[in-house]
Amino acid sequence: MLDQRLAQAIQRILASDDSGFPVTNTLKRLVDEYGIGTIRGKSVHFTDNERAEMRSQLTAKGYSVEKADLAAIERHQRLSFTPNEKAGGESVKKNRVSIKALGGQPLLLASKEINLPERAHIDVEWTAVADQIGHKCVMVVENYENFNLIHKTRFNFCEECKSPLVVYRGDVNESRVDYVLDFLRHIHLPVLAFVDADPAGVAIASSLPGLFGVVTPSKAQLESQLMHGTARKDLFYSQYPVYGSMLDGLKTTHSCYPLWNLISKYKACVVQERWINSEAICSILSD
Repeated sequence: MLDQRLAQAIQRILASDDSGFPVTNTLKRLVDEYGIGTIRGKSVHFTDNERAEMRSQLTAKGYSVEKADLAAIERHQRLSFTPNEKAGGESVKKNRVSIKALGGQPLLLASKEINLPERAHIDVEWTAVADQIGHKCVMVVENYENFNLIHKTRFNFCEECKSPLVVYRGDVNESRVDYVLDFLRHIHLPVLAFVDADPAGVAIASSLPGLFGVVTPSKAQLESQLMHGTARKDLFYSQYPVYGSMLDGLKTTHSCYPLWNLISKYKACVVQERWINSEAICSILSD
């Protein structure tokens, strides 16, 4: 049966002027199942008539006789080259990111002010909007619940950061981390990291291109939470072996240092969901 793997092997043969090709399991199938090609030693050879037969087989089964980089085109476009729209392996949601604005603020996109309902965001292909962002900075949110309920967290930012584009860091179902990082690298805006106050969160923040600052409650409020009996010491001790060496090497001038200095001092953590519906006012943490 002619499948994607065999069709692509035939396309490579037809695109080449060579008369012989190394024997592979796929080409051996072509010889055994279709009677096309002759094995001589470690090579398979094809006549002009056999090449014409291969073209006929491809066309009859809905495959193009031309090679194509299926990963570089969208699924509906792949149907011009193959009957299998999923061939190529790329996600149908490639380059999509989730964006919104802070509560009570409009999303500034394509020279428009877009007012979204609470618990709403736009899922968009970043390559289509990257050059149309009207915000002056970006805030990346680690956890989805905090992103979804961003209107229930209180913020106090300096003038240049008071209206950030809010971006969800991504997971396996919603957006993706690598797409978010590509987006941030392209737009070249200052980036705020709104993350858990734990080693993993600090590591996430440190990996963001253009990092300007880490967003948490004030130093006094965060310190009080880290000292409290409800602080997550278990998170610190489970994550420190993974991230500790890298984070202990942060320079005092690094944007992540103030947060890591507090976490390592108390050997405790606070998850950012704790700041939803909280009296705490979040801003850029500094010493």
